[in-house]
Amino acid sequence: IQAPPPTYQSLKGEPATLINPLGPLLPASLDIHGEIISENIKIKVPITTLRYTSKREYDTLQKIQKVQVFALSTYQGRYNETPGKDSTNGCTVISPLVAVNHLTSNGGGISDIMIENIIDNVAPSILTRVRRKLGLSGNALIIPSDVHDFLVDEKILKQEMFVGVCGGNLLDIKHVNEFLNLLENEEVPESRDEEKKDSSKKLGAALFFHEHVVSILKVVLPDGSSWYDLVDSLPRRKNDKLGGTRTRCKDRDSLQSVLQWYACDKFSPSDNQYIDTNDWDDVMCNFDPRVFQAFVWKEI
Repeated sequence: IQAPPPTYQSLKGEPATLINPLGPLLPASLDIHGEIISENIKIKVPITTLRYTSKREYDTLQKIQKVQVFALSTYQGRYNETPGKDSTNGCTVISPLVAVNHLTSNGGGISDIMIENIIDNVAPSILTRVRRKLGLSGNALIIPSDVHDFLVDEKILKQEMFVGVCGGNLLDIKHVNEFLNLLENEEVPESRDEEKKDSSKKLGAALFFHEHVVSILKVVLPDGSSWYDLVDSLPRRKNDKLGGTRTRCKDRDSLQSVLQWYACDKFSPSDNQYIDTNDWDDVMCNFDPRVFQAFVWKEI
């Protein structure tokens, strides 16, 4: 999908770097994500190295089942040009719909069948209405903030469900932690709200990154602990079948690792060159391939 990222509340941060006197080839463990303090040597790791180490960690997490990837039976655009069922370029609508249905579902979270129904049957008609309201035609792209406003106006999303919006550099641990704090316990940066949050409530987010939107869902288990599901409506091939995916992260650390792998996996060679030669700059964020924006909602 080709669309400029929307504006967002800019968050200050330093570029993701790794520091080690032995050199840059380090495992992508959570202990070394972002920046490490060192008095002597500071090494900026090439993005290709970070991509390699993050993929190794992603594979390891799958082997020990801290991360599990489940295939969905459908994907956005599967019924391209089929009236009433075409969800092409519909991730900006699909992802918040998955999030809100997760929040209103019974039990710990949304089922695969409901996600598949949203992709094939619910999202297409809403996509048509959003594009018509915005004066867009065909399979035109839609900015996530416009979809959010539409869903609130149509009372599909309730304003009181909204927790906040955040963004920044998806390779910067400080920016990612601000998003995860928001998703985990509604912790808004620099907020003076002293209200005690209910950790048993489900939360959901639409994460905009690299011209695509995915859902990230906080699934609450009976014992009060949480899993996090990343739902992607774009197709991946698994067992010779195409389908969207539901990536389950068994804890917050696993989700953080998956987000780093997800980011690195999206970068093109030109993105890699840009990242290696340019530090993160809030002023230039709309042109930076590392930029993300996340809308977060809660169960009420």
